Amino acid sequence: MARKVKNPQPDGSRVEEKAPRRFSFQALFNNNRFVAVLSVVLAAIAWFAIYLQNTPNSNATITNVPVTISYENSMAQDLGLEIIGEQQMTVDVNVTGARYAVRSLDADDFTARISLSSVTRAGTYTLSIQVMRNEVSDEYAITSWTPEEVQLTFDQIVTRTFPIEVSAPGLTAAEGYLMETPYADIDYVTVTGPQAEVDRISRCAVNLSAEQTLSETLTTTGTLAFYDEAGTAIESGNLEYDHETVTVTIPIYKTRTLDLQVEFVNVPRGFPIEQLGYTLSRDTILVASPSETIDNIDAITVGPVDFREIDIGTEITLDITLNAGLKNVENVDSVTVTFPSYGLTSRTMEMNRDNFVIENLPSGYTVDVLSTGLENIRIVGDSSIVADLTAEDLVGTIDLSQYSISRGQYTVSVKIYVQGRVLAWAVGNYTVEIEATPPEAAESTQTGS
Repeated sequence: MARKVKNPQPDGSRVEEKAPRRFSFQALFNNNRFVAVLSVVLAAIAWFAIYLQNTPNSNATITNVPVTISYENSMAQDLGLEIIGEQQMTVDVNVTGARYAVRSLDADDFTARISLSSVTRAGTYTLSIQVMRNEVSDEYAITSWTPEEVQLTFDQIVTRTFPIEVSAPGLTAAEGYLMETPYADIDYVTVTGPQAEVDRISRCAVNLSAEQTLSETLTTTGTLAFYDEAGTAIESGNLEYDHETVTVTIPIYKTRTLDLQVEFVNVPRGFPIEQLGYTLSRDTILVASPSETIDNIDAITVGPVDFREIDIGTEITLDITLNAGLKNVENVDSVTVTFPSYGLTSRTMEMNRDNFVIENLPSGYTVDVLSTGLENIRIVGDSSIVADLTAEDLVGTIDLSQYSISRGQYTVSVKIYVQGRVLAWAVGNYTVEIEATPPEAAESTQTGS
């Protein structure tokens, strides 16, 4: 083999260069250390292969394999049935097989299913779970799974609306105050859930447990609760409703007993009404108000009573109407006014034409009473007074402010009263004929005369 010689050195000498060695497997196997390491590796591989061939199957449990439920083409789907409660289910699958194959398995290698073929109506069913391998393999087999069956409840989901009641047994009104019926800020609650459970609901209520004496309106919050017909609370995680808590108001009114007084219209001029002596079926009424304005009210007025309708022993029933903001605590809707029948008498009289008085005559107009007088006037009053009356004691007033007067004749109302401010009055309605003459017509008549 030729040798390579390096360039001459400065002194003229030459250095001989060795050729590189070539790799040789034979030389490698001639290395005792290499042979020893290789022998160990080959022995381990041989041992592992023999171990795999002779080792028995290994067992393993694959956990949390999800269970699927298919509604397609089932009677449950046709009936609109749904699973009530938790729908996310899993099973643990036990397998046996070659150790290396078993150890590589996970939940994605299996499918667990529930068949709904036996579900034909609403109710609770015990259904089997079927587990299958997603890929065919001879290296392992499914031995069992847990659970093998599951109990499921099926029902239709319905929605219904219930009125909200408020119960506050521990809340009371202070003396001189009234607690009205508590109410929630919403009147109804909408509940959605399994039909069997929704059908159990008889009422919905907000229960306030606080104990307190109130002198002013209270606003608080409460939680809705549902009860069956027996009053037992319904506890269910399957019910959904649009409100869980509501705002509750407990109205507190201040109360006061007020006198009832009668309003009269068409009272005869100068009539001593304080001497009339009528009675009321009740003299007072208990009222309430949410504010202190009730302190400024002295009485409740009923009526009016038309004085022309009052006769001996007359009874008139009047509605009790309260102003806005007042509440009729006793729920008394009316009161009866009774006029006396003792010490009074009646008499039919006449009135002279000269005793008519025209009031509110339009400017420039002249009015003549065409009637010669009035007859058959019923006068009622104190017996001693009525007996001494004469036609001269009667006066009839004609108020033209309620008429649109122009030229012509009119039938007008006459209010008759007894002079002298005595306890006597006319009963009934009376009219007379009048003739009105406008200003220009009256001037022409005077000019012509």
